[in-house]
Amino acid sequence: MKRVRRILVTLALMIIVAAIAYGVISSRGVAEGGAENKVVVVSPHPIEFMKPLACEFEAQTGITVEVIRCGTSEAVSRIQDGEKIDVLWGGSILSVGSYEDLFLPYTTENEDSFYAEYRGAGNALTCFTDVPSILMVNTDLLGDITINGYEDLLNPALAGKIAYASPEKSSSSFEHLTNMLYAMGGGDPEKGWDYVEEFADNLSGKLLDSSSEVYQGVASGKFVVGLTFEEAAITMLKGGKHVKVVYMNEGVVSTPDGIYINKNAANADGAKAFVDFMTAYNTQFYIATDLGRRSVREDVESSSLVAAKEDIKILQVDKDKVIGSRSDWISRFMGYMGEDGNE
Repeated sequence: MKRVRRILVTLALMIIVAAIAYGVISSRGVAEGGAENKVVVVSPHPIEFMKPLACEFEAQTGITVEVIRCGTSEAVSRIQDGEKIDVLWGGSILSVGSYEDLFLPYTTENEDSFYAEYRGAGNALTCFTDVPSILMVNTDLLGDITINGYEDLLNPALAGKIAYASPEKSSSSFEHLTNMLYAMGGGDPEKGWDYVEEFADNLSGKLLDSSSEVYQGVASGKFVVGLTFEEAAITMLKGGKHVKVVYMNEGVVSTPDGIYINKNAANADGAKAFVDFMTAYNTQFYIATDLGRRSVREDVESSSLVAAKEDIKILQVDKDKVIGSRSDWISRFMGYMGEDGNE
């Protein structure tokens, strides 16, 4: 019975996606009920990931979703500047946690179904999906270069051929900076800076402006390898790109991204409905089955497209230390790149 239910859920959502492809469903901009029936969402997620989910939310609730796509850092800045935004959809807990005072305390009705480690992330932080950091490699360009982890990125043959976004602008890049420090420091982030300095040198001054430039740059052949997140690489694979996923042999930090309600939201009720929808069973099942993201719910299995968690060397980090050190770590890294961090 459970299997039949899952099949029906998948079929229903596939129909939605097909409708989008043929232009039957689209974000409507302004709902018939007026501005009060609209949720304004700012997000770093890829459009291909967001659109079917946002459109299904619209279809089920009658609430229009207006999406503003930008990097996590810019999204936070927009909220700080008082723009009319209801929800930040995306951005890792480690990156956004230091800005928790910008968001409205809310506990989703679905939190009891979350894995224990994803419950109670913070009064105003709701976990959305589990996002491992990975390396994405262009298999056409790799040649005889070996890439199994961070140490391999110091190979002089890769100088200037590594795609990495500024951790000042991209939460997935800050995740990788954190991952490097813990993995290459043997669990002590302070001992990881020697590696980070060498890594920065091998970037040859190339620092990208967004997470999308990383995975798109590798997929298009501009770079041999990129430091990105799992779902981005899965999306490229499903699109027929000649890439592969590498889970760093030194260890992988897998951190949830979140959904955050602006404390000054014009439509707080609509925002809460958005959070509940995105963490509901059917939505999370579709995300895991068709979109290559790992669910935060205990009752949703991971996609066959991703490696089993038990087959990955998962690293634990001190969440409070990372959140508290974020600005200092970014400034130090940008100093290695010859730039001043200006968060």
